[in-house]
Amino acid sequence: MNTGFFVLLALVGCFFNPIPPVVRAADPPVAKQQEQQYGSVEERRIRESLEAGGNAPFAREREEMENKKNELKRLEGEVDKKIEQLNQLRVQVEKLLEQKEAEEQKRTLELAKMYEKMTAEKAAVVLGTIDQQLAISILAKMKTKSAAKILNNMEREKAAKLTTAFSTLDTR
Repeated sequence: MNTGFFVLLALVGCFFNPIPPVVRAADPPVAKQQEQQYGSVEERRIRESLEAGGNAPFAREREEMENKKNELKRLEGEVDKKIEQLNQLRVQVEKLLEQKEAEEQKRTLELAKMYEKMTAEKAAVVLGTIDQQLAISILAKMKTKSAAKILNNMEREKAAKLTTAFSTLDTR
């Protein structure tokens, strides 16, 4: 009878306190589940330190990166302003150079007209003493007949140099 009593007690106990289902018994324990998550002890240590508030260095680095990014944007803006200023200055310089060249062309043309009005002998003496490039520019702006008379009255060597330079250089 004792055995029947124990069997009855076991059945009643199971009714009021059921045995966990088989599925629960097959679940791995929590410690074993965490072991499977990590590939190594070092990986577990790193993950635990990150979960425990190890993000602080990354937050600081993130903040530093944001500050550097903002500084770069500010500097980029300054560089863009400087580039714009330089472009404006370049345009101004180009305009001034064009004006200077136009003025030089005008003056060279006026000089050519003056030398054409001079006698060929006097013009030859003066053109023989001035800068070769200027002499070529003046001769280029003169009428062909006047330039030929002046070259005819120059020393042969000087006339030859001017003629050679005239034929090869840009006289503007």
